[in-house]
Formats: sequence, C-alpha cells, structure tokens
Amino acid sequence: MSDDPDVTWARGDGSAEYLLPPRLRPPDVTPDPARLGWQVLQAMVPGFADTAALFVLEDLLSGGNPAGQVTGSELAGLVARRLAAGSAVDGRLAPREAFPLGEVIAFAADSPCTRCMRDGAPVIFTKPGAPTARGITSGTRTALGRYTSFLAAPMITRGTAVGFLVLARAPGAPVFRDTDLRAAADLAVRAGAAIAGSLALMRRRSVAEALQQSNTAVSRVTPGRLEIAGRCLPAAGYDVGGDWYDIIPLPGERSGLIVGDVMGHGPQAATVMSRLSAVAYALVDLGLPPAEVLHQLNRTAIALPQATLVTCTYVVIDPGSQSCTIATAGHLPPVLAMPDGSTRVPDLPDGQSLGVAPASYGEAHIKLRPGTTLALYTDGLVETRTRPFDQGILALRSALARQHQSLDTTCEELITSLGERYEDDITLVLARIPPNASRA
Repeated sequence: MSDDPDVTWARGDGSAEYLLPPRLRPPDVTPDPARLGWQVLQAMVPGFADTAALFVLEDLLSGGNPAGQVTGSELAGLVARRLAAGSAVDGRLAPREAFPLGEVIAFAADSPCTRCMRDGAPVIFTKPGAPTARGITSGTRTALGRYTSFLAAPMITRGTAVGFLVLARAPGAPVFRDTDLRAAADLAVRAGAAIAGSLALMRRRSVAEALQQSNTAVSRVTPGRLEIAGRCLPAAGYDVGGDWYDIIPLPGERSGLIVGDVMGHGPQAATVMSRLSAVAYALVDLGLPPAEVLHQLNRTAIALPQATLVTCTYVVIDPGSQSCTIATAGHLPPVLAMPDGSTRVPDLPDGQSLGVAPASYGEAHIKLRPGTTLALYTDGLVETRTRPFDQGILALRSALARQHQSLDTTCEELITSLGERYEDDITLVLARIPPNASRA
C-alpha cells in the first residue's frame, strides 16, 4: 500500500471504503483532556475505524507522576481510565452508552493494551477475551463483541507513558493489517503529546485556582488597627509563580507580614512556594521573632529535595507602639513613604537567601508613625531587562511619594506603572497605620 495518507482501503464486499487517518493537526490544548480526546477520535472515526476509545493512565489523572520509560518486561499490568469514546453513526462520530466515559479498567499483564505499552508499539488483535480486562461493564463486553478487528496504539511522548488508543472495525470491514500500524502509531504519538500538554495545563490551572483562593482568603484577614493591600501576579505566560505573601494576625493587635520569592516560574516554583508558605505561616503563628522565623524557614528550604533559592522578608507591625520589626533573607529592602512625601530605605542587617546553607539572621526595629506606608515587594516589580533594581527602587520611591489615596488604589497604580511588562512574578504589599491612630 502507498504511504500517501489519503490512500483508501476498500471493504471486502466493495460496499464502502476506509481512509487512512490524516495527520492529526495540533489541536487547541485546553485544560480539559476529555474534550481534547474527543478531537483526537474525530480524526479516526468513521474514516479509519468504526469505533475508538482513548485511555489515559489513572496515575496521571489522580495526581500521580508519569510512569517514565514504559518499555520493558517490568510492566506487569496497567490501570487506565476511558477519557473519550465513540462510534460511527450515520457517517459521524457519536458517543455510545456502552462505552461510559470515566470507567476505570485494570488491564491484565498479557492483554494487548498492556503489551502495546510494554513494547512501545501498536498491537493488532482479534476480539478481546474475558481475561483481558477487569472492571469493564457487561454492556461494554457485549458492545465489543460486535467488532472483529482491534488495534491498540500507545500514546508515549518523550519516553513517558500517557495512555493508549483502542480502535475497532466491524464485520465486513477490512481487518487491521501491518500497513495500518504506521498510521496508528503516528496519530497516537501526536495524540499523546497533546494529551500530556492538556494534563499539564489542567494541573497548573488547579494549582493556580487553589493559590488564588488561598490568597483571597488571606487578603480578607485585615487587622482592625492596620490598613493593608496586596497583589501577587505570575509572570507573563504562566498561570502560577513562586512569589507569595501572607498577612497573619498576632496577639496584642499586632500583624505579621511575610513576602517571599522562589527562584523560577510555573508549577515547580509554585510547589516550593506552597510548602514554604505553609511552614512560614506555622512559624509566625508560634509567635517567633522575625530573625528566628527566617532561621527555621532556611532549615526547611535546605531540607527540600530539590535545589531551592528563596528570598524572603518578614515584618511584625505593632500599631500600639507604632513600630515594626523586620528581618530579611536576601530580599530587596522595604520602602517607607512618610506622610510629608519623603521616602527612605531603612538600613537592615544582611541576611543570606534561604536554601543555600545554614545561616543566622538579624533584625531591625523601626518606628512606623501613623500615616507612614510600608512597602514590601519582590524584584519583579522593580527590575526588568532594561531597568536595574536600584533604578527600579528609586522609581518606586518616587511613585510612593506622590500617592495619597487608598492602599488598594495605590497597589493597582504601582503595578501598572512599574511592572506592566510582567517579565517576572510580581508581589506588592502595602501596610499603614491609619493617620488618625493613637497609641494603645
């Protein structure tokens, strides 16, 4: 048979034709792998097969890690979920009740589907027997009995198992032959890459939503004697990043503010960030002073399995004494904007970034008179490819000196004017003891 993808196969009785599937055009990758799976099946049914199903390894859908290299005798059996399935009805792909979506099936070690994954190559087989799979319904078994030729093709991308396709032809259609294997393998590889991208996007979206909900919950906890506004935005092209901030109420009407920046972008940085954020919150809640919080957080960062570089600032604000205590770990210094329009950068003890090596940290006690705004931020706000951080800090000071409105409005305007390119994750937290506040 010709290698031309538009070559047709004729049925044995000459009543119909089968087309080799066209090369799968790159579908729009969405965080909905089931929808993407349906697009994949539309490339095969009814032209290349009478029915088809797309299975994804259950570990990937339940939050586990990819199986990695899958070829080899170590693959005993596999558990997969039917993510998309349909049959040819009136010349179009249509869903079938006999192939329920979401059905999780345990395939035996000697099943054709397991073999195709183990060998990394498509497998042609006849009607699947009873021992082939466990967990399928009686309706599915009955429906499968109506087909006489099957082909299973592994979806493997960059050596990592994603799942597999199962194609079937009805009686009277040409059985699958060796010449069909190449077309099926090509489509399965392309489908695997698309599904892998969709799963990655789905995980990123889940992390982003969880972090957004977390930040929203935190931002509502605003102490009565303190005005606070904060924003945390990922770099352009990412759903999540490594920046974070927390606002933590403390005894005596004090408040703890912590701002951190994990090196890198995307889900990996966000995972490290979420771990350190949880630990930092717990340390602050214990009432530890800022220097000790950073000391303990550094120990946690060093113990993480992946190499980690994090900068961090922790501040305890006490409206009663109109002061704050600050400790930093490799982080850019805060900026103070006074009511008279002047600004300054306080002199703080140096502190090593978290995750490098064991270290101790110092702290500074600073007067924070009513009406003075304290600005904590990450380098994404002040540093760009064309603007070094020191010039960015000067720009921040200049902008803060002109602001005499609500902190929420100031936050928005500072991010718009200074961080509009979103080359890096951006976090900005502003805190102020109200101008009319008095000592306790």
